[in-house]
Amino acid sequence: MKINESGNDAVQTEVIPFLSLNGRAAEAIDFYEQVMNAEVLLKVSYEEMAKMDDTFRFEEGQARYITHSVLRIGASKLMIAEEEADSTRSWSAGNHFSLCIQSRDYEAIASLYERLAGDERTTVLVPLAANSFSSGYGAVRDPFGVVFQFTATWHEF
Repeated sequence: MKINESGNDAVQTEVIPFLSLNGRAAEAIDFYEQVMNAEVLLKVSYEEMAKMDDTFRFEEGQARYITHSVLRIGASKLMIAEEEADSTRSWSAGNHFSLCIQSRDYEAIASLYERLAGDERTTVLVPLAANSFSSGYGAVRDPFGVVFQFTATWHEF
């Protein structure tokens, strides 16, 4: 067991992608649960937040909006909410980020790719196929503008 400098049990530090989905977070969470077998570890709606914090306000029609969530997909976590990460800029979907899902298990990658690509609202950017660095690589843009790259890797990292 690792001990940190203060003598307490070490706390694991993680880097977790955080998606800001501008009013579509609850829909995306439901979609990822169905299509990618995501496990919802935490999901707090605007309505629930207002009950916990009497200073939290939201507009009519936003009760189901998500102020914070954590999902587990395979061994990784993903956070999703409505608010933009940088409030000094307008929210925009785009290709300034992507999420890469990799595994040494080709069948696991192929299954996730097919389930996501199989949704009629998803755009296939690169069909899943072998290439010089993978026995299977593909990319899609989901209904929320999120680009997922799928890689069947030979590496053990």
